[in-house]
Amino acid sequence: MKLGNQNIPGLVKEVRKQLGLSQEDLAHALGISFATINRWENGKTLPSKLARTHLKMFCDQKEAQGLLIIDQGEK
Repeated sequence: MKLGNQNIPGLVKEVRKQLGLSQEDLAHALGISFATINRWENGKTLPSKLARTHLKMFCDQKEAQGLLIIDQGEK
């Protein structure tokens, strides 16, 4: 999965929705703060290169497990 900055808010919301996670749950899974996830979802900030890498790895893992389906428009 390629992860740019195009639609981070939509991607984060969709990932949480599909996995049934709260912002707090996703933040914990990625090792970041709730406030950071909240800012990403609201489009106030974008993830750093390192954070994008962690988000991509998380999504790739969940896709491989069959728990997540990312539409090409979300990537």
